[in-house]
Amino acid sequence: MDTRLLNAFVVLAETEHFGEASSRLCISQPALTKQIKTLETQLGITLFQRGRQGAKLTPEGQYLLNQSQSVLREVRLLEKQARQLIEPQKIELYAGFGLSSLSFITPLLAKFKQKYPNITVHIDDMPSNIMEDKLLLSELDLAFSRLPISEPLKGLQLAQERLMLAVPIQNITVLEVDDNPLHYFDTLGLIQLVPEKGEKLYQQIHAFLKYHQIKPRVLQQSQDIQTQLALVAAGLGVAFVPNSAEFICDKQKVTLLPLSGLYTQWEIGIIWNNNIKNKERDLLINIVSEEIDIT
Repeated sequence: MDTRLLNAFVVLAETEHFGEASSRLCISQPALTKQIKTLETQLGITLFQRGRQGAKLTPEGQYLLNQSQSVLREVRLLEKQARQLIEPQKIELYAGFGLSSLSFITPLLAKFKQKYPNITVHIDDMPSNIMEDKLLLSELDLAFSRLPISEPLKGLQLAQERLMLAVPIQNITVLEVDDNPLHYFDTLGLIQLVPEKGEKLYQQIHAFLKYHQIKPRVLQQSQDIQTQLALVAAGLGVAFVPNSAEFICDKQKVTLLPLSGLYTQWEIGIIWNNNIKNKERDLLINIVSEEIDIT
């Protein structure tokens, strides 16, 4: 059986949405539909109920989900062990990260490389929800992402992140100390990050807007924060971004205004799957723990 079909099944089961699942898998929706139909034909059962609300697992699909996840974990472990047999001196770790961890991940990895030069850490930028999925499937050894998380994942807090409002410099008014930047929604529309590119950030922003009873005019949706900031710099609207976006922000054209109150702060940390034993990964976790103790 082609493991790509099992992977497509697992991702669609987790997202319950063909569009989001195909985006995660980097394939088209018709290709995903074909893969699911092929797997259903091979197994002789229907895995999903399709409808306007998306794709819901059938009882048979629900029964096979855990087994499919287990098979994928074993296959990835086998692939990793095979690579180590070919190059026994080459040890690799795979880590996910997001924009919010950019400020502290590089010095940590530099310190780790200095102490353990035989271990290579590959890092990949991705949304926090995808990192969690990949940790559970053993596609990542660890991740630098938002907390809290649930078992079997574990985490250590490294930093605090804060929600900011990115506003074009040309639209900035003189703010008093107690002024509320939300007044910019009276005149400017919102440039929104698409949910599948930052599901937890999207949910937090939605909760913040609901709490403040704000219904912004959504002018455009963006695939990443860099594009959001570029559109704000062009004066097309405002955007919600994490404070760490200051590292990629054109400060000549965009100002990041801090937001306060509920739904404006969250924790960032290092996360790993506690059900999986990995002594090389634990060495990196120890480096992080030492840094926490120092600070």
